[in-house]
Amino acid sequence: MYLIPRNKIELLVIPAYVWSVVIAIVGFIFLKYTGLIYAIHIPSVAVLSLLSAIISIHQTILLARRQINNANILQLISLLFQVAGILFCFYFMHIADAYAYIYSSLIAYSITAFISFFFINKLIKVSDFVAHFSWPDLKTSFRYGFLYQLVEILQLLNLRYYFYQLSLQQGSKYLGIFSIGISILEAVWIIPRSIATIHYVSTANSAEVNHEAKRTIQFTKTSSLICAFALLAIYLVPQQLYVFVFGAGFADVKHSMRFLFPGILVYNLWVVISSFYLGIGKYLQLIISNMAGVIALVIFSSLLIPKYVMSGAGLAASISFTVATLVLVGWFIVDIKNKYRIDKA
Repeated sequence: MYLIPRNKIELLVIPAYVWSVVIAIVGFIFLKYTGLIYAIHIPSVAVLSLLSAIISIHQTILLARRQINNANILQLISLLFQVAGILFCFYFMHIADAYAYIYSSLIAYSITAFISFFFINKLIKVSDFVAHFSWPDLKTSFRYGFLYQLVEILQLLNLRYYFYQLSLQQGSKYLGIFSIGISILEAVWIIPRSIATIHYVSTANSAEVNHEAKRTIQFTKTSSLICAFALLAIYLVPQQLYVFVFGAGFADVKHSMRFLFPGILVYNLWVVISSFYLGIGKYLQLIISNMAGVIALVIFSSLLIPKYVMSGAGLAASISFTVATLVLVGWFIVDIKNKYRIDKA
């Protein structure tokens, strides 16, 4: 996203295609000889990962070129075909196992990848790759790519490590209930993530960093207000509704999730502010803030989950989200005062 407005797309896309193919092959070999998943599923996983990577590459191009509607269309097409495929497998083919998901995903991803090539066809000239290729540019791409993936991996740990700890310490019986509650609460992040995507695109294409920093402050205020109302609405949903929708086993889901509410609200600030740093190609702030969150999560999930189970997992997550957010907010305040010259925020 950051590099596309500053480079010829071909110099980024062709290596991305090659990298995706290499990783799919390496992943196939790794899975085949480690036995992490059933051998019969490995070819499907490799193909799906490759198709997913191609779609992701094309969506990134469309977003970087501000063709947000087309990027959203690809996401919608994939989802619709996947849902339709699963329903078809269930009710017409009478397939009710993992293959229902695999078959529907293969069809959905294949169709979406094919359509995505039409969307980006006019934006890419393959012949320009040979004419303008240079090793320094490729090295720059890998450096930014590595740092971005490091941010993604640390954020994934920050968002999901407590799932692992809950399962490890308490068994899988609590995991289903907890994951439903998390999914409901994390739906609130649709708001800051949507704002962050638009802001990321705008910042990556803008030379006015000071202006984008000011907009970041405005977006964090708006996002926090909307998220607060959304969380309040979820809190007011009666417990009986969860039982009606998900079953009697989920009677305590609302009670167990109460400690996660503050973390969900606070972390929306991290999501929005991170889009500014991603847009200007500064990853150190995001890496350090996520690392701080992961360290806090490892410590507090080990201390709280054994005693308080799901409530402990929610509280550990809230502490982790708060630590990561405070680090990033503090860094952002220093930056806007010293580097981006914002006098009033």
